[in-house]
Order: sequence, then structure tokens, then C-alpha cells
Amino acid sequence: MRLRGPLANDRTAQMLHALLLLIAIWTAASSIATLQLAPITFARIFNVLVLEATLVAALAILRLGYFREASIAHLAGVWIWATLIFIFFGGVHSPGIALYVSMPISAAWLLGYRGAIWTAGVCLISALGFAVLEMNASLPPANRATPLGIWSVLVQATLINAVPVGQIIGRLRETLEELQRYRQHLELLVNQRTSELAQARDEAESANRAKTVFLANMSHELRTPLNAVLGFSRLLRNGTSSDPPRDLDIINRSGEHLLDLINHLLDVTKIEAGRNDIEIVSCDLAKLIQDVSGMILAKAEQKGLALRFEAPESPLFIRTDPSRLRQVLINLLNNAIKFTEHGSVTLRWSATPTNIADRVLLKFEVEDTGIGVAAADQARIFDAFVQAGEVDRHQGVGLGLTISRQLIGLMGGTVHMESAPGRGSCFRIELPAELVPYSDVTQGDELPAVLALEPGQPEYRILIVEDDRESSLLLESLLQNAGFAVLAVGDGAQAVEKFRDWRPQFVWMDLHLPVIDGLEAARRIRNCDGGSAVRIAAVTASGFVGSRSEILAGGLDDYLHKPYRPEEIFACMARHLGVRYTRNQADAADTKEIAVGLRVEDLATLHVDVRRELREALMTLEPERISAVIKRISHDNAVLGSILARYAGEYAYTAILRAIDAVRLPASSTGI
Repeated sequence: MRLRGPLANDRTAQMLHALLLLIAIWTAASSIATLQLAPITFARIFNVLVLEATLVAALAILRLGYFREASIAHLAGVWIWATLIFIFFGGVHSPGIALYVSMPISAAWLLGYRGAIWTAGVCLISALGFAVLEMNASLPPANRATPLGIWSVLVQATLINAVPVGQIIGRLRETLEELQRYRQHLELLVNQRTSELAQARDEAESANRAKTVFLANMSHELRTPLNAVLGFSRLLRNGTSSDPPRDLDIINRSGEHLLDLINHLLDVTKIEAGRNDIEIVSCDLAKLIQDVSGMILAKAEQKGLALRFEAPESPLFIRTDPSRLRQVLINLLNNAIKFTEHGSVTLRWSATPTNIADRVLLKFEVEDTGIGVAAADQARIFDAFVQAGEVDRHQGVGLGLTISRQLIGLMGGTVHMESAPGRGSCFRIELPAELVPYSDVTQGDELPAVLALEPGQPEYRILIVEDDRESSLLLESLLQNAGFAVLAVGDGAQAVEKFRDWRPQFVWMDLHLPVIDGLEAARRIRNCDGGSAVRIAAVTASGFVGSRSEILAGGLDDYLHKPYRPEEIFACMARHLGVRYTRNQADAADTKEIAVGLRVEDLATLHVDVRRELREALMTLEPERISAVIKRISHDNAVLGSILARYAGEYAYTAILRAIDAVRLPASSTGI
């Protein structure tokens, strides 16, 4: 008696199966009772046979797995049975009308609202047709329905409706419960969103306050060096300066400080925008540390702090981004010096081999004896524009640590700190790096200053496209003094026109220009006759000109950022045009004298302990300590002592360190 087949686990199919069986059993039982109490007629027997046949057909179809077809067969059988009752037992006054009324309810349960509408339409049209026929006396004489027959039809109509109505009510209850759950979910969601909006509002207000503080700090930070630049330049212009070299030095230092502030701001913005590029190259880590120490020493000495460096004895040659690593170390050391009034600042570093061949984990520590950072501030110390401690006492905008963490993260490393108020701070960096041979590291000294073009070269015509007159004059003077033929224009449209008329070999192109911008001007020049041969380099003050690949894709051959060094301008033109220069021979002679004077084989004659002591003294950058070691060397080797003294007098500490490291370095060594 149970439903079997493909629909055995379908709840609605199970209910329909049970209903069909119940109606079939009830029809058979009630028909037998009716036939025993009432006259046996063809109409009564035919009605029972038709209903039972449709029920059996619907059951068979349902067991085969066709639910919709079985439902249609069931509804069709009920409609045929009701219609026969109309015909044989009194038309619209017969009990068949109850079946017509119940059928749309069953259709809604089994076939959905569309099936219910179709079924209701069929039943209404059928009932209307029988009413019209009955009014016209067109129906055959009706048999009289017995009370038991009427009661039997009403019971069957009730059975047919009971299950669908119960199912529909159940579904409505489930829908209401689902709506209730959904309403509760919406309330929770609204509360959550309200809480998030409140938090976002608080964060926005906090960010707005931070912006206000930042603008106030930046105003002070920018005005201070600007005041020095404007004030001392005014003295020089009016001829009232008492010490012009000193004033020029102050102007230069103030300009460097301004540039440092602007670069910090651009670094933070570019990193957060995902536009900061990392350039991995080979470098000498000891030289990098030496460069950092040379930049920091003066600041430490001004505050009377001891600056210590602790490094491994073996030299290390690696692949990393040296400029970014140098920037991070300078940021951390500057920060340590800024917040340390007494004691010392120490930079120590080491390299630990990893499980991967030719890979090491670099570990740097910057430790100070300063004011320390409270536990409440340590969680936000790396946030932008945040400073711990008494902010009014310390200059800065709170970007150094933010930039440091972001740059180290870009290179695949991490930055952590340990600190306690009054006990100083220690910042630790862990950075993976690749070892390279000594021969891969580029060694070279600064080139002497360019004086002029080397004789015997063709005329080089240089077009400068720059809308800022001061910047244009600076570049014009630099190039004209070297012997180039120079023409300057102020917008992109003039650049295209002058290129057609003058045919320069090289174009310095600003990117932000009136009329048409630099990139569009470069594209139009490329489309001109001879445009493919000209070399075009961008020189821009923008911090968001894109990566080198984006610049080159725009039709340019190279680019430089303002402010630039003269050597960068001349080197760029030498790369692209093959220009040769005559240089300051005095500088070249001094460089050659230093470079030739110190030989690795001379240092190899020193005892290993003496070399170690000299190296440690050089790492401290303390002139007195370095001089003391050199004096002891002079007792045994006066010539070598004289050479080392000359190097120390020139502050060529890096050259001495390289020579010391080369003594210990075997020919095939990689640095560990």
C-alpha cells in the first residue's frame, strides 16, 4: 500500500498516493452501500466504474514516477465524475457542484496557482453550461439522488479538499515562520549595519582629527625649512650675507629636508595605492650599512649619543632592493635618535642560512636607550601620522615607521618592536635575501663632475619641454654650459611643432603640460617624420607617473624625477645618444690616487686581529678610534699607515672596508 518507485521519498507524492487510495476505498464502500439501499441503475454503476478507473490510472501513473501526469489524471477523473453526476442526478442542483468547488483547491496544491486557475475556469464554464442547459430544459430527466448518495459525494469532496487545505495551511505556516526568521535576521542585520556605520563614523571622525593634526604638523614641518631657504637666499640675493658658503650649505640642507618630507608622503600614498615598485639588484650589504652610518652619524653626534654598529665579520653580497632597505634603516635610526636624549643607538645585523640554497634570512635590530613606547601605543605605532610620547617635543609627521613596515612587507619581510616606557625600544627586521658572488656586485666611485662635451662629436640638439620657467632655465643652463644646442618650449603642442622644424636628437619632456600633456606630445612626435629615431625622456616632479614599464609603454625612452642631480641628466643622455664628456681632472686625479694607493695585498700583511680591530673601528665611524688603530699600524708599516691615514682623512671608510673584506674573501666565496 505504500508508494514505491522514483517518488517514494517525495512528501507531496506520498500524500497524493494516500489520498487516492482513501478515495478509492471510500468510493467502493459507499457505492456498495448505496446500491443495496437504492435501485440499481446504469447511471450509478457507470459513475462508480468511471471514478474507480480514473483513480487506478492516477495511482499507476504516480507509481511510475510521473507526479504531474498523475495529478492531471486525478483531477480529470474527479471532473468527469462530477460532470456525470450533473448529467444523471439533477444538474447544478446535484451534489456534483461540491466537487466542482473542491477541484481548484486540489489543483492549487498539486499544480500550483496556474493549474488552480485553469481548473477553476474549466469548472466554472462547465457549471455555467449545465445551468444554461437546465434553464432550457435540454438535460435528460434526472434520477433522484438518494440521501446516502448525497452524503457519500459530500464526504468524498471533503476528503479531496482536506489534504490540500491541510498542506496549504502547513505551507503558509512554514512561510510565516520563515518570514519571522527572516524578519529577525533583518533586525540583526540592521543592528549590525548600524553598529558598523557607527564604527565607520567614529573612524571617519578619528581620521578627520588625524588629518587636522597631520596638516598642522605638515604646516610646521614644511614652513621650518622653507623659512631657512627663503631667508638665507634673500640674504644672498641682497648681498648682506656674512658667510655665503655657510648660508648656501643651510639652504641645501633645508632643501634636502623638504625633499625628504615630500618623498615620505609620496611613499605612503604610492604604497597604499599599490603603485610602489621594488627593484631587486645585487649589492654589498656592508657598504650599504656604511652608507647608512655616514648619513646618521652627524645627527647622533649633535645630540651627544653613541652610535654603535654590530656586524658579522664576513662580508655579505646579496640581491635585494638596496635603496628601499637603506631608506628603512635610516627611518628607524632617525626615529631612534629623535626619541633618545641620553645613551646610545645601536644597529646590529646578522644573516642566518635557510633550507634553500643561496638564501639567507637577514636580521636587523635598531635598539635605543630612549623614552620607549607605552603598551597602549605599540598597537598603533606603525599607523600613518601617529607619534608616541610627547608629540610637541619632536618634529616629524609620523610616517617613517609606516613606510618602513610597508616597504619591508613589499620585500617579503616583517618588522616587530619591543619597548617599555623609560627603557628604550628595539625594532627587529627579518628579511629574506638571495646570496650572490662578489663579482656580481657593482663596485664604483662617484664620477668626477662633467665640464663639457668631449671634442670631435657632432652637434647635439636638445629640446626642453617644460611649462615651469624656473625648471626650464635650470635645465637649459646645465646643458648649454656643457656645450649642447638647446631650445625650450612651454607646452606639448609647441613641442610637436618645434620637433618638425628643428629636428632635435633628444627631448626632455615634462609630463604635466598645458594644451596637450607630455605623453600625448610624445606619441605625436613619434608619428612625425624622423620621430622614431629621436630619444625622449620624461623629467617630472610628479610622484604618480607610474612604473617604468608604464612610462616606456607611453612612447618614452627613460624618465627622471625632480629634483635631479646633474650627473643623472648627463648619464641619461650618454646612455641614449652615446655622448662623451670631459670631466674635472682634479676630481679624477684625487679619485685615482685614493683608488690606486690602497692595495689588498698590503692589508693582507696585517695580523688578523689588527684587521678586525680596524674594521670594528671603521664601523663605529668614530674618527678618534680609527686614528688610534691607524697609528698603531704605522709603527709597523709606515707606508700603509700613511695610505690609511689619507683614506681616513677623505672619509673613504667604505674603500678601506672593501679592501679588508677582500683579504678574507676567497675567490669563489659568495659572502658567507
